[in-house]
Amino acid sequence: MSVDITGASGAIPRNDLKRMDEHAERYYEEIRKRKSDVAAIAGNTGFSIEDVQAVKNHLFFDEHELIDGVRRFDPLYDIAVSWQRLIEGKNIQEMDLILLNHEFIESKLMEQGKSYSEAHDIAEKQYDYAKFVKELNAKEGIF
Repeated sequence: MSVDITGASGAIPRNDLKRMDEHAERYYEEIRKRKSDVAAIAGNTGFSIEDVQAVKNHLFFDEHELIDGVRRFDPLYDIAVSWQRLIEGKNIQEMDLILLNHEFIESKLMEQGKSYSEAHDIAEKQYDYAKFVKELNAKEGIF
């Protein structure tokens, strides 16, 4: 039996990758339209509005030079769900705060001229968001 993770569109089993991807795409578009999420996240976490805005820009708006060209990051379900918890201020998990820290450091390193790959590797050594995602998947025997 798969654990359900509640997203904006309801509970989605972790093994339903198609629905997870569809939810992430829809939710990223919603996030791009939102005006109050940054202040809500700052209020719920103690991060400054400026730092949360930097993370939002980095994750959802900015284009980055990636392996396959210059583009935005792909929408990821776990990031969408973390962002939702951070906005709502309910059931915020360690992984959600790790996400904020990781993406903030990564964005600042990239502003200083590091490539995405370099910045990601450095940020991940301090704030390993992927570890939490892997643990969630391992609990369910996924991947």
